[in-house]
Amino acid sequence: MRVRLGNVRDWPFMYALGKQGIAHSISPWREQPMEETLKYRESILRGFWNWIQQSGSIVFISEDSAEEGKSSSESGKAYSVGYLVLQTSAREELTGVSQGWIMDFAVLPEWRGKGVGRELLEAAEDYCSEQGIPYLGLAVSSHNVRALHLYEQFGFAEERKLMVKRVKKG
Repeated sequence: MRVRLGNVRDWPFMYALGKQGIAHSISPWREQPMEETLKYRESILRGFWNWIQQSGSIVFISEDSAEEGKSSSESGKAYSVGYLVLQTSAREELTGVSQGWIMDFAVLPEWRGKGVGRELLEAAEDYCSEQGIPYLGLAVSSHNVRALHLYEQFGFAEERKLMVKRVKKG
């Protein structure tokens, strides 16, 4: 497995995985049909690569070479298994301190729990360190226990809580 910088050729993979992973990220407090959520996610993703370029963000792609048992014609091919989008020019909203911000992060379901997420997080942290960016932040749904566990193991700490309340219809 290796992590490399992404480019526009990775966009089809990112777009497909970005749609697939949204179901695990939605808060149970948000009562909306999944088809509406997917429609909204697709509208965001359509312009996401342009935003990545315009914002100077960095894309990291995790890939694995052909697995054992595959035909020799497939050997040497690399397969994308995850991605992380790092915004490098973010500022913490209360202090204005520079920070890297993980805008999007996804790993193929069959590759979760195999170190892919950790490698992508390490790539983002290394990049921030090399660039003199003192902090790395992200947002995660509080019900996404698997992701929370990974982030806590990696050294992320809860800094504040985002809270929501469903308002009764009038």
